[in-house]
Amino acid sequence: MKTLMRATTALAMLGFCAAPVMAEEYNYATFVPPQAANNTIALQPAFDAIAEATDGEVEIKIFAGGQLLGGQDMLAGVRDGIADLGFVIPVYAPSDLPNSVVISDMMPYGADPIAVAGASLQTLLQDCPQCLEEFADSNLVFLGGHVPTPYRLLCRDNVSSLADLAGLRMRGGSGAMSRIAQALGGTPVNMGAGDMYEALERGQLDCVVGPIAWLRQYSLGEVIGSVVGEPLGVLGGLGLVTWNRDAWEGLSDEQRQAVLREMPGIVARATIDGYIADDADVRAEYEGSVSFNDSVPEIREALDRINAEGLPAIITAAQDRGATDAEAIAEAYQRNLAHWQEIAQERVQGDTEALAQVLWDEIYSQVEF
Repeated sequence: MKTLMRATTALAMLGFCAAPVMAEEYNYATFVPPQAANNTIALQPAFDAIAEATDGEVEIKIFAGGQLLGGQDMLAGVRDGIADLGFVIPVYAPSDLPNSVVISDMMPYGADPIAVAGASLQTLLQDCPQCLEEFADSNLVFLGGHVPTPYRLLCRDNVSSLADLAGLRMRGGSGAMSRIAQALGGTPVNMGAGDMYEALERGQLDCVVGPIAWLRQYSLGEVIGSVVGEPLGVLGGLGLVTWNRDAWEGLSDEQRQAVLREMPGIVARATIDGYIADDADVRAEYEGSVSFNDSVPEIREALDRINAEGLPAIITAAQDRGATDAEAIAEAYQRNLAHWQEIAQERVQGDTEALAQVLWDEIYSQVEF
């Protein structure tokens, strides 16, 4: 909800007041904890830079940890102006964003977070007009988002074989993750990220499908006993920065450009300085209390088999929820992923500033918002 701040400088010696300095404060809603890298490393520096670039006319305040909106009600809350912008995850709103969810459901086919970050953004912003249209129909403007590191199985008890997974209740969060959980012999559970800790603690949940960084980010390291290291894929298509359309259109052209110039840095920092760096740090932090079962060949073989046979199920699920051309979206994503795998290896090489620059050159400089 946008609020107006008025700052008046009193010139007492002259006996009058200067004209008030007008600034707009915009509320950003996210369900991730305040200390998460998304907020501290990626967003806050960008929001500070936007305030400076607009001479304080656009100030964005972060409301983290579900303080303003939770993950499940984020789309409706930003749509209705409860927040001016927020972290909208398409898989939490599949009926509203059926085409955009296709990109997230392609999770099993990407392993490099940098490549998936570029491919998912390029697909949604350049190759999926129906994706942009469905955001617009929900009174939203998708500006983009990061990707986490590969998802893995984070489990309460020690899991070191395929047989150990039989019947385990696994929180996924998307259709792709639920299909993987079921194919591995588990029972998929639909649950918001904010409820994971309590469900694990109470024994209502056995495993979470997520990145290693969540051990610290959501304090899951306190209730997790083992991590199955075989990667399940990288989730793309996240709307880390998604604006209410009315708030976005209320910005001047210069203000919108100031916001857009910060988007590549937000994506790059959240992906590389956030999740990629966090994975290594978090693993070192929990190495003594959590078992990291890095190589489980029989689980890897099962995952490879699932992925080889999985694309028709992704397309069918997309069509069932109302996606208009799921095959074309999936094909564009696969084409873009190959392109961005080359970029990641040849032009980025793990460098945050290099990723930010190539995201601007390849995507943001070519798209009108």
